[in-house]
Amino acid sequence: MTKLKTLLLLVLAGFILVACGSDEEAVEAEVVDPRADDKAALASMLFDQAVVLNTNIADCVVNVMSENLDDDAWKLLTFFSKVESDGNFSEETFEEITEFILENDIDEDAIDEAIDAAGAKAEAECEVDLD
Repeated sequence: MTKLKTLLLLVLAGFILVACGSDEEAVEAEVVDPRADDKAALASMLFDQAVVLNTNIADCVVNVMSENLDDDAWKLLTFFSKVESDGNFSEETFEEITEFILENDIDEDAIDEAIDAAGAKAEAECEVDLD
C-alpha cells in the first residue's frame, strides 16, 4: 500500500511540475526601448538636414549615441536637437533646459565631453563625418 501511495505522489508531483513548467518562448517579455521616439526624431532630423546621406547611417549614429550616453546627456542632446530642428530657441525652451540642468545638478562640461565622445564613436563606427 505504501508503494502505491508513493507512486501516486510521484505521478502527482510530475503533473504539477509539467503543468507549472514554463515555456521560455511564451514567457519572454517584449523589450521596449524608452528612447525609441527620441531616436526616431533625431535620426529623421539628421537625415532631413543632410547631416548624413541615408537613413541607415542616421539610425546607426543615433543608436551609437544612445548606447554611449547616460540619461542626462541623452535628455540634453534631445533638447538641443529639438531646438535645432525647430529653428528657434525660445525663452520657454531656455527655461526648460536650465531647469533640467539645475534640478539634476548636471556638470555641463562633463555632459559636453560625453556628447563629443559619443559623437566621435558614432563617426568611427558608422563611418561618417558629422562635422
